[in-house]
Order: sequence, then structure tokens, then C-alpha cells
Amino acid sequence: MKLSKVIIYIICLLISSAAFSQNGIEQTSLLLDGVKEYKENNFDKAKEHFNKLLEINPNNDVAYYYLANIALAKEDLTLGELYLDKCLTLDSTNFWYADLQAQILLYNKKIPQAIDVYEKMLRMYPKKSNIYYSLVNLYLNNKDVEKTKQMLTKIEQLQGKNEAIAMTYFNLYRSNNDWDGALKYLVDFDKEYQSARVESIIGDLYADRFNDTLAIKYYNKALALDNQYAPALCGKAEVYRLKGDYPTFFTTVKPFISNAQYPSKVKNEYLLQMIQSGAFSGKWRSSMDSLVISLEKAHSKDTTALYFVAAYFAQGGDANKCLKTLRKAHYLYPDNSNAMFQYISYLYTIQQWKELEKEIARISEKYPNNTDLLQLDAIAKWKMEEYQLAIDSYKKLETVALEKRDTALLAQTYASSGDIYYTIKDYKKSYAEYKKALKYKPEDPTLLNNYAYYLSMEGKNLKLAYQMSQKSIQAEPDNPTYLDTFGWILHLMGKPLEAKAQFKHAMLFGGKDNATILDHYAEVLYALKEYDLAFIYWEKADSLEPELGIAEKIKLRKQQMKK
Repeated sequence: MKLSKVIIYIICLLISSAAFSQNGIEQTSLLLDGVKEYKENNFDKAKEHFNKLLEINPNNDVAYYYLANIALAKEDLTLGELYLDKCLTLDSTNFWYADLQAQILLYNKKIPQAIDVYEKMLRMYPKKSNIYYSLVNLYLNNKDVEKTKQMLTKIEQLQGKNEAIAMTYFNLYRSNNDWDGALKYLVDFDKEYQSARVESIIGDLYADRFNDTLAIKYYNKALALDNQYAPALCGKAEVYRLKGDYPTFFTTVKPFISNAQYPSKVKNEYLLQMIQSGAFSGKWRSSMDSLVISLEKAHSKDTTALYFVAAYFAQGGDANKCLKTLRKAHYLYPDNSNAMFQYISYLYTIQQWKELEKEIARISEKYPNNTDLLQLDAIAKWKMEEYQLAIDSYKKLETVALEKRDTALLAQTYASSGDIYYTIKDYKKSYAEYKKALKYKPEDPTLLNNYAYYLSMEGKNLKLAYQMSQKSIQAEPDNPTYLDTFGWILHLMGKPLEAKAQFKHAMLFGGKDNATILDHYAEVLYALKEYDLAFIYWEKADSLEPELGIAEKIKLRKQQMKK
């Protein structure tokens, strides 16, 4: 174990006081063992050694010091302070005991008392630079400008000018909103001591004053010291961006984006601001694409960067690049469930059903009972008109849902199976599935509406269909789909005037943008002999969805009117 100079110093004191007696050797051994366990965070074992040491020598201040630290590590502030008081009683001039005392005072937010301790320490140890910095921070927080300046002057006398002192002066000026003073100080400082950080801040201050020439000058000075210094690269790039000089902007900012040493999160946030500014669509889109690709190359195995890249291309409508990036993230980290679901979900979003089915088959061995995957697999098969395979997937999902007692999932599973059976015209099984779904969610408006609609399409059990549809309307009175179902059932029951009222209501809440609803409404109007209005709605329906064949219906109805 390597001991610090402080510990070696303390041990030496102990050894000399023990005068190399047998008793002294035992104390030294206990101290060394205690320190070893303390350094390895074995606090309980360390405590045993220090307590044994105190049994031999009740006035051993070093043992009390470590016991104080152990108590504080365990967040027992009261006990820690008691042990520290013992230390200070035994040795009031020890730097480390006083330093710990000051830290405890700061923890308890006793700032004036902490300042007193540090000022006392400074009088005893005038060459300890960390005391000066501690006091600078405390004076700065107290907004004591004069004492802060005095302390900084003393540090400069001890150490000479350096970047840390310059930044403290800068923070002092900034805390008082004295930006002119801050700029003057930093410019003067830069004449004697060059620092990329300081020069970049000077560039920022000039950029805030719209003095582009001087801003660029100081950014260039910073980059001459460090040609990859991110604040200078970004600051300089911003000057060109705000001037509308986009070619130079992209050239300047690219080294920052391409540098793998800078965190991807910082770059993500920066690029997001650029994207949200809206200046990089159209003409500059390819240049922005190039920056985003540079981000991916710099952080090719960083999922944070990869997800940002994927989102960027998805937003820009480049589904292939988005998919490629999400696939890359998933294949890089196959055990990462989030990466897997990001990829799978996007396949679903862009409706690549065959690829989705294939990938789920590959992944399912690792997640055999994952309900999300089972649902997506069933949907993919359904969309590809592999109806029986889709039903089989829903059967698997049913088994898992029953095991988990997930009633909401069971209702959804039965309803989806019912929809597939209806599609393949197995109405008996379709209705059976919907009945099972309604056992779990008897008041669900969507289930009630869909089952009622299927019955109405067959013209069967209209009384039951009416009751279910009415419940869905009561739950969501302005839902145009539910209003369409209820209105159509009323029409089939020979109540066209009541049906018309439902369809008029549906028109107010989006029904006029749905070809099927318009078709149904036209049928009701036709039944009421409001022919002109009926044909207007049929023609609108035909313009929305010509594939419904409504144009043929219009011809047929017009021929019927001539007879």
C-alpha cells in the first residue's frame, strides 16, 4: 500500500513519541492496520484498530482524527464532530484537523465560522495554496469583492499568473454583471499569459458585442494553441452562422463534431439547436447530413449518438438511413433490450412487415414470452394477409396473457383475433372472439362499437348492435366513428331521420373527411329522398377514396331514379 505524505508524517510523529518501546511498536502496528483498512473503505475493521489504539493511548489525536472521518463517512455528523473536538483539544495547530473542521462547518452552512477557521489556518500556514483558493471561493460566494481581490493578489504573488486565477477574476466580474471589466481584465491577462480557454471567452464576449472581427481574432488565437478546442470552434462557427456564411460555418464546426474526444451528448445538443433553428433545410440539408454522419463516425459505438442520428434521418424522411442506424445499434448491442425495441418499433412504423416478421423470429429465442414482440409479430402477419399465422400468434399471446392475468391484453388479443376472423368472413368465430373480449372489458367503447358495426354489416341482431353502439356513444358522444356505427344501425332499423341526426353530428367532428362515413350518410339522405345532397356526399366520398367504387354506385342510383 502506498501511503500519502500526510499519513507518513502522522505515523512518524507517533513512532517518535512511542520511543520505540514494545508499547510503541504495537501502537504503530494498530495505526498502520487502521489506515490500511480505512483507505480500502473497510470502515468497521479500521474502527476496531483505532479503538484498540485508544485503549493503549487515550490521548492519540491521530486515532480520533480517523474515527471522525469514519463517522462522517457513515453520515453520523454528531459523532464525527465529537471525535474532531478531541483532535483539536489534543492538537489545535494541526492543519488537517482544522481543514476537516472547516469542511464540517461548510457542510452545516456555517460560512462565517468556516471563513474564520480558514483565515486562522492561513496565518499558521501562509504557504498552503489550497487555503487561499478555499477562501477565494468563500469570499466570492459572499460577494466580498475586496477580500476576493486581495486573496487573488496574494495567490499571484505566490504562484504567478495562471488560468485558474484569471477564471476566478472573470467569475468575480461576472457575478457583479461587470462585463466591460471582465473583458478588459481578460484582454490584459492575455497579453502576458496565453490560454485557449481565456482567449475563447474573450471571443465570446466580443461576439456578444457583435464585434465579429475581434471575436474571430481571439477564437483563432485559441485555436492556434489548440486547433481542436471545442469552445473556440463552436464560437467561431456561430459567428459565421449568424452572418449567414453557411459554407464557412460547416467547415469550421466539422472538426468539433468529428472529434471523438468530445462527448456525443454535447454534440447532440449543439446539433439539435442548429436543426431547430430551421436554417438548414433545403439548400443546406446535404451539409447538415454530412455533419450528422460525421457524428456517427466519431461515435460509431455510442448509442446516444446513434439514436440522435436515427431520429434526425427519421425526421427528415430518410427512412432507410434511420433504419440502417437503428439496426447497427441493435446488432452492436444484441443484449440491450432498448436497442432492440427501437429497431423493431421503427420497422413497425415504416410498415416493413416482412423484415419485421423475420427479425422477430430471430429475436424471439431470447424473448420467447415478450408480449410486445408477440403482438408485433401477429400484426406483421396480419398486414401480409397471413391470416392463419396471425391467429396462431394471437393464440400464443393469449396463453402468455392468461399466465400473467393481464385482462387488458386478453381483451385486445380477442378483439384483434375477431377482426381477422371477420376479414376472412368467418363471422361466427369473429363474434365469439368479441364476446370473450367483452367479458374482460364490458364497457370498452371501441369493443362495443366494433362488434356492433360487424353485426350491422351483416344486418344481424340489430337490437344487440343498437344497445352496444348506444353505450359507445354515451362514452364518447363526439366520436365520428361511433356516430357512424350508431347512425347506420338506426338506418338499418328503418329510422332514417334519427340516423340523419347522428350523421350530421358526425360531420361536425371530422366525419366529412372519412369516405365510409360520407357514403353511409349519403345512403341515409337517399332513403329520405334528399337526392341532391346525397349525391354531393357520394361525390365527395369518391374523391377521397376512389377505390371504394362509389362512382359505380352513383351511376346505378341515378339510373334507378330515371325508372
